Amino acid sequence: MNQEELNIICGERLRKCREEKNMKQKDVAAAAHFTEQHISNIVKGKCKLTTDTARALSDVLNVRMEYLLCEDDFITDAERIISNMDSLELITKSICTILDCKGYSLHHDKYTESAEPFKTIILDSNEVDGRSGGALDNLIAEKMESATEQTTIALKHPDGRIIRISSEHFHTLLSDIENYIDYKMHMEYEDIRNYMLESDRTGKTGNGSP
Repeated sequence: MNQEELNIICGERLRKCREEKNMKQKDVAAAAHFTEQHISNIVKGKCKLTTDTARALSDVLNVRMEYLLCEDDFITDAERIISNMDSLELITKSICTILDCKGYSLHHDKYTESAEPFKTIILDSNEVDGRSGGALDNLIAEKMESATEQTTIALKHPDGRIIRISSEHFHTLLSDIENYIDYKMHMEYEDIRNYMLESDRTGKTGNGSP
């Protein structure tokens, strides 16, 4: 792909993101501190979208700079992170999407990018008792060897606050949300006031079939 073709695609992506955000071109330009003509030229593919410009526009439109620059196809950090979680089931991915829609977005920045994978271990007091020096070091080494390597997940609150938790903590959070959904639905089905017909309560249709 040559630069002219890239400019056209970048401009189209910028236009679509602006429309999704329901913002006028002049408002985007003002918020990003550019002239409306400059933004217009980018949208029309008449000039190159630079990294600095893309970074400013990504902050205004709440999309990834890399997407605007056509470096990848993930519009938001949530899309990028979820796509890398191959082990996640559909329901877990759906919960991530709901969180993102509620404004609790998976966040990616230089800190998260540079954070090294790590391992967490828990030492039981019974295991530690009576061990010292080399024996304790060997116990820790064994625990570290079997521990699962984790990464850092950053979650951004709608008000801008950011928490950084381990991937294991994040998966536990998603599991807790899933369990709460099951609990709330179970309670609704336990409430007799929600049944208008006897067949509704027994789970059978009018012809006697389940």
